[in-house]
Amino acid sequence: MGPVRETVVVAGTVLVVLYAQLMYVVTQILTPLSTVPGATLGRIAAVAEAAGEPVFTPLAVVLPLVGVALASAVLVTAITIPAFDSVWVAFAYLALLAGGLPVYFALAFGVGMSLGDLGDAFPVLGADSEVWLVLAGVSSVAFCLAVGVGAGLLARAGAKGVARREASRAIR
Repeated sequence: MGPVRETVVVAGTVLVVLYAQLMYVVTQILTPLSTVPGATLGRIAAVAEAAGEPVFTPLAVVLPLVGVALASAVLVTAITIPAFDSVWVAFAYLALLAGGLPVYFALAFGVGMSLGDLGDAFPVLGADSEVWLVLAGVSSVAFCLAVGVGAGLLARAGAKGVARREASRAIR
């Protein structure tokens, strides 16, 4: 594995893992603390459980871990299959990072709705941690880069197809 490929694999895996960790921290720690200022996570969890509101659910752990598992699959594939081009490896990581934002919104919506329903027990402000903007920024940049890399891959595939047609015409 060359230095460029190693850099892409390490950076891509690390970025996806950090993104997943930040998604968990925002949805399960920062958002509840921002929505119910002055309350502890333990108190919020106790009131949410008593009210039957799913603020802290296993889904908030599972969905970020799916992204980590997919990044691990790209890592293993990139290491074991040398024919898996480095540009495709980069595209796969960019797609994972771009796809993280819809997953975050799905998690945050459920958490926010559950926290909003606790208004009888807490003075809920409806505030949200602004750290989610980091997730939005990373996903937006990754999406733009993925579009660019994808366009480059399509152009390269098209050029190869034209070269093959020209070569087959020359043989005839």
